[in-house]
Amino acid sequence: MTSTEDRHATDLRERRRSQTRREIADAAIDLFERQGVAATTVEDIAAAAGISPRTFYRVCGTKEQAVLDDSELAGAMAAAAAGIDAAAPLRPQLVAFWREQMAIIEADAEGHRRHLRVRRLIADEPTLLAAALRQEHDRDEAFVQALVEATGRDALQLRALAEWISVLVRLTIEERLCAGEGAGALPLTPIFDRALEALEGVQAL
Repeated sequence: MTSTEDRHATDLRERRRSQTRREIADAAIDLFERQGVAATTVEDIAAAAGISPRTFYRVCGTKEQAVLDDSELAGAMAAAAAGIDAAAPLRPQLVAFWREQMAIIEADAEGHRRHLRVRRLIADEPTLLAAALRQEHDRDEAFVQALVEATGRDALQLRALAEWISVLVRLTIEERLCAGEGAGALPLTPIFDRALEALEGVQAL
């Protein structure tokens, strides 16, 4: 097999894996919304997704991870850290990165709806909340270490910056959830800008 054929085969496998993940996530979200996380088994999710439990475990690991896949975001964060301009102020660069992420979520209508459904479940389900917080912590810590390597700056200072950004993102998502699904609900990017203004305004209180 040539290198081109190898790449095509790899791309096909990745597309199939991504499709399987989406199908698992959709099935898990539906079940979690109907009967709760505790009452839903891996076997339930696998059956609803049309796969075997073995395939489920290979792709997701746990039923909580079925709806908490953040591999694309983690990859984007790693790329952002690698491309950071260490000579320029970091906070505006990270704010711009996260605003772009909000626009990406917003542009994918189906993905946006799925994201909001998952965030609502996280707010209502303690086991999902615990898993989401652990995932966010691990992802942010990896991001901080990548920033340390890219900039040579103090890890504590960068961790404080990462926490500030996390608050900004959390405010944005929570405000979007409070807005509901009505016609007057603002898109994510304007809400992000309002959250940024509110967070920066705290310094004047």
